[in-house]
Amino acid sequence: MSKGAKKWIKSGCRIPTLNQVRLYFSTHRFEIEEGDIFFYFHRSTFWRSQFGDRIGDWKLAAKRWMWNLEN
Repeated sequence: MSKGAKKWIKSGCRIPTLNQVRLYFSTHRFEIEEGDIFFYFHRSTFWRSQFGDRIGDWKLAAKRWMWNLEN
């Protein structure tokens, strides 16, 4: 486990696995590929928001992502 990942876990945040994200998107009737896009996008930003804050609740971020796709 990387040093950054250890700090992340100590802060109470949990980084999801790709399979967790895929399952979450598919149970909300979205394509698995959309879950992949979400996962790799947020991984590229080190799971930080557009303001630089850590994403503490990835499921909430996923819900917002899905809402933006629908609206």
